[in-house]
Amino acid sequence: MTFLGLAGGFVLGILSALGDVYGTKLMKVIIAGYVEFFRGSPLIVQLLFFYFSIPALTGLNWDAFTAGAVTLMLNSGAYQKGYFKGAIEAVFKDQLMAAKSLGMTFRQTLRHVVLPQALRIVIPPWTNEYISLGLSTSALIVLGIRELTNISKSIAAQTFRPLEVYLFASAIYFIWITVSMKVFDWIYERVRIPGLEVNI
Repeated sequence: MTFLGLAGGFVLGILSALGDVYGTKLMKVIIAGYVEFFRGSPLIVQLLFFYFSIPALTGLNWDAFTAGAVTLMLNSGAYQKGYFKGAIEAVFKDQLMAAKSLGMTFRQTLRHVVLPQALRIVIPPWTNEYISLGLSTSALIVLGIRELTNISKSIAAQTFRPLEVYLFASAIYFIWITVSMKVFDWIYERVRIPGLEVNI
């Protein structure tokens, strides 16, 4: 679920950031509404809304896993949009002018100048999103999805040993997040651009 949410959010985040930076006024208003909704409401409320309200309003019939994955993608995309926008705007304006003077089109400039740098700059805040989203998957318990927290709850109820069960679940989260952070830190140190850091 973490990887699904992160991957979908990655695509939505980049598209939303590009639309907010380079899009029309109407596009910016739509993107702002999307971001404000998902950043301004609790994840649990979003999960319940997409699982119960969307099918009631549209007649769409989907299972808890699909509803949970879609919600995580949309939620993560709203947060990643901010990270990518900051990274895109951190690329020096004179580089854009240089690309234009060389005869590069807007798409070529995005592909060869802006995005390669932005994707490196965004790694630290993107790592935070990965961690936050990984921990937020515990909210999927409200939909009855068999994720780590839900399974831990079932085992604790069957064994009457909640202390050991939840300590073990916490250890899994801790090891997973710690190792992931070390990996992303290593990647960032390998590809970072000196002088082009962004604090988001």
